[in-house]
Amino acid sequence: MIRRIDRYELLEQVGTGGMSVVYRGRDMALDREVAIKVLHPHLATRPESRARFSREARAVARLSHPGIVEIYDYSGDENPESWLVTEFVHGRTLRAFADDGGIPLPECGALIGLALSDALVHAHAAGVIHRDLKPENVMIAEFGGRPAVKLADFGIARILSQDDRMTMTGAMVGSPNHMAPEVVDGKEADERSDVFSLGTILYWLCTGRLPFEAPNPSATLHRLVTGDFPDPRLVNRALGEPLARLITSCLELDPAARPAGAAQVRDALATLLRDDGIDRPEETLTAFLADPRGTAESLRPRIVAARLRRGEEHLARGDVALALGSFDGVLAIEPRHPAVLARLAEVARSDRRRRLLRRGAVVLGVLAVVALAVMGIARIPDSVPVAGDGLAARATAQPGPVAAAPAVQPAVQTAVGAAAIAPATLAPARVPADPSRPAAARKGPAPVPFTVHVRPYAQRALLDGVEVAADEQRVVFSLSPGAHRLRIEHPCCEPYEREIDTASAQRLGELKVPLVPRPAILRIGGEPTTRVYLDGKFLGSAGDSQREPFRIRMPSDGPNPYEGEVGLRLEAPGGRAASATVRVRAGQEISVPAVLTQDPPR
Repeated sequence: MIRRIDRYELLEQVGTGGMSVVYRGRDMALDREVAIKVLHPHLATRPESRARFSREARAVARLSHPGIVEIYDYSGDENPESWLVTEFVHGRTLRAFADDGGIPLPECGALIGLALSDALVHAHAAGVIHRDLKPENVMIAEFGGRPAVKLADFGIARILSQDDRMTMTGAMVGSPNHMAPEVVDGKEADERSDVFSLGTILYWLCTGRLPFEAPNPSATLHRLVTGDFPDPRLVNRALGEPLARLITSCLELDPAARPAGAAQVRDALATLLRDDGIDRPEETLTAFLADPRGTAESLRPRIVAARLRRGEEHLARGDVALALGSFDGVLAIEPRHPAVLARLAEVARSDRRRRLLRRGAVVLGVLAVVALAVMGIARIPDSVPVAGDGLAARATAQPGPVAAAPAVQPAVQTAVGAAAIAPATLAPARVPADPSRPAAARKGPAPVPFTVHVRPYAQRALLDGVEVAADEQRVVFSLSPGAHRLRIEHPCCEPYEREIDTASAQRLGELKVPLVPRPAILRIGGEPTTRVYLDGKFLGSAGDSQREPFRIRMPSDGPNPYEGEVGLRLEAPGGRAASATVRVRAGQEISVPAVLTQDPPR
């Protein structure tokens, strides 16, 4: 017999959570399909909960936005049961969408983030805070029209009082992976709390990992309230610097340090996408939701071309730092892009030429002053500060007549070309004034070679952000005077970074770097209640791995620290089980179908 609530038939249960059960139903008066969310009885029996539920329902019912699931009806204050009727979205959650095919490009994640932030702008303008933003509360509508992103469950978490954070089912209200730290501390959520939660979703969309993920909720909450999360660019090298900066700003511990509201996040995302050649984000998002892989492949060359063009424009204006940032964005997507590598090499050569010309100009300037002094026009100062390579010397001569500054300046300009170098404006370094001194004595220290032996090998080796070697186990860096930043990258390992100067390099001579292997990522398919054991240790259920994959550390006792074998056992209710030896590799994602058979009686 079909159960009824008011004028609604409850046709089938389609979901359950810590606060409610969700049914697919039918509105008998309007003959339309609806979703009916029925609050758990232990919550619905509380008068204060029912009243709060009604207030939130009335507030959310005022929202009208294509990116927000529409509310049709609610139970009212006096009804013994508390329920909410909304549009029924045919599709799946954002979590299921991402788990199925992943988010191929960070920019595709930014498209989804733009849609979510736009929905939040509308809600916040109406005074409604979501309070429980997470991928499970985002629906991807895939049938009956254009694919779309829709935000669900606005304000529902507020029906519980502040001191009742746990439901009878044992589920915390609000996901620990997405809760703002001030909410964890018991403070009231506001717009900036939603911005933080949006930041966690953006991080996950753009890197494939949650920023605060840990083995258990307590560890997750500890990382969250201390702001302990890895730089998103270290998690996904394809993530551009501007988008990484925006995500990191959303995850600031201090709410005042975050973007002031969802509108700032939306506008920043729109600007980033437009700069990457995506000037019609709504159309692009629709295409992506319909064909994720195909759309990502079509976007890749557009993004590369836009960043390359922007880098060239910066170079033409002389903005080398901005140009390097744009070129770095190209290499984030195509690490071996030939045009960018050629441009970077050209910039490096130009930089070396500029340094040599600057040093030469300084020497010529000093020689000009000496010549003028010999002619009796100027007096050589006791010390001449110059811009150069950090060498210092003192030029002295017998006192002579001193001419006015204007008489000296044109002569110096003639000596050094178009750049006028006046002693009072130069950097505090000096060169010898004696032209008879050998040229070799006036040069700076020679570059110092420094060798790094990498295990397993360096897929990319960078010196001060510029790639100098690829796919090498033995990398030789040539270090000019001063401090430098070395970086070694390999897809299966955590990046290795070290700052080193020439003195340290000469002392060490070489360095052995065994890269730290990343954990393998393990998902178990099939029945969610299946219990998962690894080498006899219980990890959790298959459903746990489907929500957040298990992270498997590499076996420490094997001959190869970057791969090995583990014993996997799956057990389901009813005695069905399966065991297997699984080879795991650092950084690799492994999906194991739970194909179980009945264990023989013991």
